[in-house]
Amino acid sequence: MNLSPMEQYWIWLSSIEGLGPKRFYQLISVYGDARNVWDNAQDDKMKEILPPPALKKLREARSEGYFYALFARLEKCGMRAITRLSDDYPELLSRIYDPPATLYVLGECPLVRERSFAIVGSRRCTRDGQRAAREFAEVLAREDVTIVSGMANGIDTAAHEGALIAYGRTIALLGCGADVIYPLENEELYHRILDGGGAVVSEYLPGMPPLRAHFPARNRIISGLSQGVLLVEGKEKSGAMITVNAALDQNRDVFAVPGSIYSPLSAAPNRLIVEGAIPVLSGWDVLEHYRWAAREDASKSAPRPKLELDPEDDKIVQPLLEQELSFDELANLVDFPIAKLNSHLTMLELRGIIVKVPGGMYRAYL
Repeated sequence: MNLSPMEQYWIWLSSIEGLGPKRFYQLISVYGDARNVWDNAQDDKMKEILPPPALKKLREARSEGYFYALFARLEKCGMRAITRLSDDYPELLSRIYDPPATLYVLGECPLVRERSFAIVGSRRCTRDGQRAAREFAEVLAREDVTIVSGMANGIDTAAHEGALIAYGRTIALLGCGADVIYPLENEELYHRILDGGGAVVSEYLPGMPPLRAHFPARNRIISGLSQGVLLVEGKEKSGAMITVNAALDQNRDVFAVPGSIYSPLSAAPNRLIVEGAIPVLSGWDVLEHYRWAAREDASKSAPRPKLELDPEDDKIVQPLLEQELSFDELANLVDFPIAKLNSHLTMLELRGIIVKVPGGMYRAYL
């Protein structure tokens, strides 16, 4: 890391436990820069800005031992520290109300990007929601859009995966240290993001565990790094709405995928659309909104080859294109013997035409 002395003092100050962006910027406002905070750590005025626990931490950290150990720790992790003093700090993010003082970054993906877009949604999502997030991300990433999300289970995971399918860049914002894999079941995804030229980013020091209070703060960075935010699925009080509300506060564009009015997981996107969010049906709707790309004229493109189904398979597939059905519901509709229906379903699953979704339901995709 090539850091100026002033950047090093900035990183030192931002690393102190208990400060947070608000108190950090108060100190910078009063003392002018982080070097002067170091020099005036015993100043009585400090008591007017910091509560006793934070002041104690600051004075304890004002030592060469703490200072050098901090940078040795970053070096050992192979982590970049990007401060608001740096040209590498994203201008979009710097304009939000409470920008992180320092970003800790693993991976080579530049954070200053002309095209960046966030995709968020519920951890407990439907198969259709995962598919939508993956397909939106894939379409956008193929047009050189960096996909930003939080690497949580569900919609976030699908969004990162979609970008990787397109060999595009994706940035994961964590509510823990960037060297801490969370959730643990996304360990493979974490490494794929880094190996694919993406980045894992946090405002927390390496080694910081994933604490509940960190995630709402993390969400403001997801929206702050992005020109717009897409909500794929979420209940009325979904955690993903924290990101959406941050986006609205930051004057970012908000997009939503419409869904059934009877699905609890479509409640938040549908409500946003009623209140003025931009409804979108594919990644091309986002690309055209920003004039990043225009979809090919369908009349000039070669027609997609039609999938040939025999009449009995077609009788099974057609109702499953419209909605998810249980085995018993499907059996009543098609009126096949149980063994015959089982055989057809197995072959259609092997061909990738239908999938079995949670709850023992079936759904078709053509």
